[in-house]
Amino acid sequence: MVRSILYYILLVVFTLLCFIPFAVLFLLTVLFDRERVVLHWASRMWSYGIFRLCPCWRIRIEGAEKIDRSRPWVIVTNHQSMLDIPLMYVLPTTFKWVSKKEVQKMPVFGWVLWMHGDIPVERGSRGSAKQMLERCRQRLSRGTSVIVFPEGTRTKTGEIGRFKDGAFLVAKHAGVGIQPVVIDGTWSLNDGWRLRMPHTFRVKVLDALPAEYVASKEARELAVEMENRMRTAHLQMTGKQQ
Repeated sequence: MVRSILYYILLVVFTLLCFIPFAVLFLLTVLFDRERVVLHWASRMWSYGIFRLCPCWRIRIEGAEKIDRSRPWVIVTNHQSMLDIPLMYVLPTTFKWVSKKEVQKMPVFGWVLWMHGDIPVERGSRGSAKQMLERCRQRLSRGTSVIVFPEGTRTKTGEIGRFKDGAFLVAKHAGVGIQPVVIDGTWSLNDGWRLRMPHTFRVKVLDALPAEYVASKEARELAVEMENRMRTAHLQMTGKQQ
């Protein structure tokens, strides 16, 4: 428990120390860095840092070479905990998050998402959903990928839940392909407030669905297909299926 408390203290101090130069970078680059590429790589450094604060944590990534960086994607990944967000910065590409509007209201963390140019969506609001679709289309048209949690909420069991259609409507609306990424280890990290040490986080990049295939299918079909593929991959990662 002492190690967990120490980690939480270090995390808060490290994040606050990083926020100051991040805000300065935002002010220096906002006028010419439209896609906030500089801030993306600053976020990546912060993300690596929060995992390296605990020397006995490891990140294992498989299939990173499958991401075609020459084109934008709608990246879909399962949602286990808030640590999913920094963990996804191991991916070798720039992207914007689609996240709940209330997340951007959080002190420090939410402010960083806003400066980073991530895309908010308000649950239950059709107007907000339409704005999100259009903002995603604009980002994708400029060559920046977007990441969506297709489950719409965090898992309560550690298993992958039912996928909603939103991410797949975004891909069809923008005319781009879908890149699935499966993560494991963030849900099982916590034992109450105690953190598991040592611990391994796993990220697996699956084969993408090309834009032509996405255009030929309905959003619901794509959601079901991707849910099944990602659930199978996750079960294999956790040793529950051969």
